[in-house]
Amino acid sequence: MKTWLLALLLIPMTTHAGIDQYPEDREYTNLDKGYTQYGAPSLHRTGKYALTFDDGPHGVKTPKILDTLKKYKVQATFFVVTSQITDSNFHIVKRILDEGHILASHGRAHDNSTKITKDEWKTKVKQSFLDLSKWYKKAGHPFNKFYYRFPYAAYGGRKDHHHMNTLKEISKELLKDNCIQFAFWDIDSGDWIPGMSPQEVFQNFKASNEGGKFITYKTMRVNGKLTQVKVRTEIEEPTQGGVVLQHDIQESSVGGTELFLKYAQENHLEIIPLDKVEEFSVTKNCKL
Repeated sequence: MKTWLLALLLIPMTTHAGIDQYPEDREYTNLDKGYTQYGAPSLHRTGKYALTFDDGPHGVKTPKILDTLKKYKVQATFFVVTSQITDSNFHIVKRILDEGHILASHGRAHDNSTKITKDEWKTKVKQSFLDLSKWYKKAGHPFNKFYYRFPYAAYGGRKDHHHMNTLKEISKELLKDNCIQFAFWDIDSGDWIPGMSPQEVFQNFKASNEGGKFITYKTMRVNGKLTQVKVRTEIEEPTQGGVVLQHDIQESSVGGTELFLKYAQENHLEIIPLDKVEEFSVTKNCKL
């Protein structure tokens, strides 16, 4: 479950000083939870957007999105569920990398990190990066940018460990200190909300730039089952730039991406890769 909020990325960093992440040399406590505290001011009010896609790869929809990205000559980041990558769909992964996009971890099985133990979460996240290393190598590309996105934005809130500290442990064991960066988002496209159309996804993009009508959701019980229902609201202070959350398993994002990139081109907005965002620029020599 996701909520549209502003400034949801990594802990702010001064990349010119060579800091990749975790700027404070301390243990994180349970007071540090949720993601609304993290900001990405470097993109706000700039007209610059970084596109990210979660939950793939999808055999049909991911290639369609890749076609659109290629048409408009822009790069994106794909946060994949690594257990879904097999030899039979490897060609999609190879195409993602061959066309200059970033392949990143969305976990091994899309687990809610607040509902499993430290050992289980650590094992699965660690394996997801080993999986990515295998596919990067098979595709003939160096694996030197390490991004992780928490499924369901489920960060913090465990009593047995803090996700930030455990992610630091994983980085140190696989690579070295602070090589793994975790990425949230500034703008939720809403493509995952039941019943969203490509036009509504585009309207959310447009509202993030101009303000105005925006579609979010509320959780309701429908026929005895909790579900997310569309709610129309207004954006009065648009971010005018930021990291965008989409899902390449959603048909609404296939059409919505095309509409947004056409709009971006017509309005002189800039689409930049995640590693060109100040908060996410890679300055360490980390390799796996």
